[in-house]
Amino acid sequence: MTRTPEKALARFTFRDTFRVLVLAGIAVAAEGSPGTAELLRQGDYAAAAARFAERAAEGDRVAQNNLGVLHQRGQGVAEDPALALQWFERAAAQGLPGAMYNIGMLHLRGYGRPVDPAAAAGWFEKAAALGEPEAQFYLGMLHYRGEGVVQNHATAAAWFEKAAAQDVEEARYNLALMLARGEGVPPDDTRALELLTPFAAEREDAALLVGEIHLRHVDDPAHAAQAHAVFKRLAESGVADAQVAVAMLYVTGTGTPADPQEGRFWMEQAARQGSARAQFNLGNFHAEGVGTARDPGEAWAWYSLSADGGEPAGSEFAAALAKQMETQDLLRAASRLGELRAKLGGHQAPGGQ
Repeated sequence: MTRTPEKALARFTFRDTFRVLVLAGIAVAAEGSPGTAELLRQGDYAAAAARFAERAAEGDRVAQNNLGVLHQRGQGVAEDPALALQWFERAAAQGLPGAMYNIGMLHLRGYGRPVDPAAAAGWFEKAAALGEPEAQFYLGMLHYRGEGVVQNHATAAAWFEKAAAQDVEEARYNLALMLARGEGVPPDDTRALELLTPFAAEREDAALLVGEIHLRHVDDPAHAAQAHAVFKRLAESGVADAQVAVAMLYVTGTGTPADPQEGRFWMEQAARQGSARAQFNLGNFHAEGVGTARDPGEAWAWYSLSADGGEPAGSEFAAALAKQMETQDLLRAASRLGELRAKLGGHQAPGGQ
């Protein structure tokens, strides 16, 4: 009767973190305006804007861009997206990639104008071709999603690759996901792990994916052990998906000595957090006596609870089990289900997660 749902771990999506407009070239103090960078660090935007305005009027492209940024943000000068665009356009006409990127962001985010992904893509492409890393990242995002351009995952991966080479973290992460999925590029778990590992210590989603990749190669003892280590760390910090994964590793003795009781413990932790997947699997454990005494009534209750959370097999398995139970036992199981609903109702995850 045991059946483990096909998706053992949460799905992963691309980050959608848009960066604020950059002060392109600020590190060189606006090409000859000594002290401007220090004024910005001190928060004296009015003085910085005055310096930029003087240099911008003389045709300094970096000062033009930076004055545009201050108008966009309303720092030291009046907030004016239209005027910001004019300064960005002047700087872009002189070939400044950062200004081209900033124009793209205005169109992408709809600052002072309607959102226009196609116009944004055009400007990002100009800046990206000149090596602007943020433009390369966002151009990759637009190609991945098919926003403003024809969707093309291979092109998206190529731009992420370029941005990743310039240390754009989001690009490295997105490229790793595409390598792990084989989207637009040949699947490459080795490189995906190489790119993802630096994120795994701080990002739960990255660590989960690292564990999932190791699980694909559990015939290799080293990968199996790594999968167990990753999921155990996350499980101990309360991540339900990792608790489900490490539970199955203990039950099957993958990457660690088999310990069905430990597996049942971790599955129950996830189940009590509202994971319908874990609740279904815990029903399996009680139905078959995995890490605990066989208890059809307890199994029926957990199957039924998983159905509340959207696990499609929950109702099916509860119904099949009910046919094997005496009426009195089924009544006790229904009472137990009521207890679980009362205790976990506020923690139930929708949609079978």
